[in-house]
Amino acid sequence: MKKLAAAYAQNVYRARFTDSPWFEPMIATLYATPMCNLSCSYCDDFGAHRNAGFRGQELETERMKKIVDLLAEVADVLYITGGEPTLRSDLAEVLQHARDRGIFYIAMNTNGLLLRDRTEVIDLLDNLVISLDMLDGERYDPILGSTPGTTAELLEIVRWAAAEQSKRKFTLTLNCVVMPGQVEEARRVRDFSWEIGAQFSCQPQSINRTAAPELAHDPIFHKLVDEIIEGKRAGKPVSGSLPFLRRTRELVPYSCTPTAAPHVDWRGRLAYPCRELPNHIWVDLLEAGSYAAALREAERRWGAPPSNCSQCGERCYVELSTLVRHPTELAKEAYGYLRQMAKVRLPVWGQPQ
Repeated sequence: MKKLAAAYAQNVYRARFTDSPWFEPMIATLYATPMCNLSCSYCDDFGAHRNAGFRGQELETERMKKIVDLLAEVADVLYITGGEPTLRSDLAEVLQHARDRGIFYIAMNTNGLLLRDRTEVIDLLDNLVISLDMLDGERYDPILGSTPGTTAELLEIVRWAAAEQSKRKFTLTLNCVVMPGQVEEARRVRDFSWEIGAQFSCQPQSINRTAAPELAHDPIFHKLVDEIIEGKRAGKPVSGSLPFLRRTRELVPYSCTPTAAPHVDWRGRLAYPCRELPNHIWVDLLEAGSYAAALREAERRWGAPPSNCSQCGERCYVELSTLVRHPTELAKEAYGYLRQMAKVRLPVWGQPQ
């Protein structure tokens, strides 16, 4: 937690008192694998139908551990994603290595379908994030590109995971991608999340790396976000700061701090300035030898990161950028974040004890 606190303090200072586009890493994202067991219709990057093109690209275990070493030198919060990370057979070994190297908080995003067979992975997590966009299997199974009954299986696994939180000491978050014309489905996922004792998180569907513009003018979507904000203020388990939620509602511009959220892929390559820019480059982190050296090489090839980009709506960029540039908002969020990072079940404000 020391690295996170120090990076945040430095970033707030730079954002407030300098024009520097450089920010210290606060959360490192690691793509454990590009392989996936679904073929979601809205996913631009991965899917089972693309697996053949990715075969043989993953770093083997020891080289992936070295990537973790380099990230642990500059950050102590790690976000694992994919593809579907639970398809990586050595994932628990890599996560244990991260713990041994001082990573104090690990979150993982997953489609959830393999979780019951990977409980050793769950035991190393602080935050388990399961993607769930709908409850209606007749509509959701085709979106997942899966066989009939997949949604029903997933909901059973989600209920199981929710019941495991206290015993295994992690927080469950259901992350819902809100699609145009499907806002009511997101509302049902929210209600389901709260019913089973999980956090609810949502973000607009990304189309060509930007938030779906139809949602910005959709009063039904605005009402949903207003309800989520009201629920958060009342003590409901909502993942996401109020500034992030307000920005989600209006899809207004923000000033990104991309180097505060470095993304490294399954080949050990750092995306620069960020993964969402269409003209981003990749820098081999192992070849560079350190995160700082990789940034120097990236600047030499691409230039300094942009200082006023707001192209994407990805939470990893929007949330950090907002909290860095509006530090008073972090104070309002701090208790909720500390509840998760402490790995204990502290009381939630506004809920009966």
